[in-house]
Amino acid sequence: MHTARHDQVGLIPSRNQSVAQPASAWLLGYAAFHDALQREETDFGVLPPYVKLPVLRRLAGCAFAPSSVCVALNGVRAAYIEVSTPSVAEVVRHYFSSETNNVDTPDETADVLETLAATFPPAVVPLVARSPCLLSPGKGIFLEGWQRFVTYWARNDETIPLLAVDWPTLYDRLTDNRTTNGGTTTDAPH
Repeated sequence: MHTARHDQVGLIPSRNQSVAQPASAWLLGYAAFHDALQREETDFGVLPPYVKLPVLRRLAGCAFAPSSVCVALNGVRAAYIEVSTPSVAEVVRHYFSSETNNVDTPDETADVLETLAATFPPAVVPLVARSPCLLSPGKGIFLEGWQRFVTYWARNDETIPLLAVDWPTLYDRLTDNRTTNGGTTTDAPH
């Protein structure tokens, strides 16, 4: 795990980080944090339990058998990183400003993150072994974890833990395993 920082060119590695390897195709969906994620690509199964928990919670509502989830997770690619809070906040601000087509409106009366924070009730999250925010492939930011992001940002954490997962492969494996075991398939949430 490393901490990335953001400059005018984009996310770049810390001084200790070696030159990045070519990215796997699944990481191309995570454009906002692509450069940092590709250096941390790994097998989901080797991640610590507190990192896996948001994914397991998400899958719990999908009617997959626990045994099929454990089998499906082996070999699924994931990337867990911690990115500086100002860098993530900048990406979130840009996301909301482009959503409202106000990219060049500096005279907003309230910061978008202050407004976002007001929509969530206060949450208690650990200072150590912090659960990551699940990144959304495509044009979104978080698939899950907005409240955790706001909590980390509001208490001035130095970094935000982020997790990207190869969701299509994971859902394909879950569906294949259920079909192989004679189960019925349902649509996988994306």
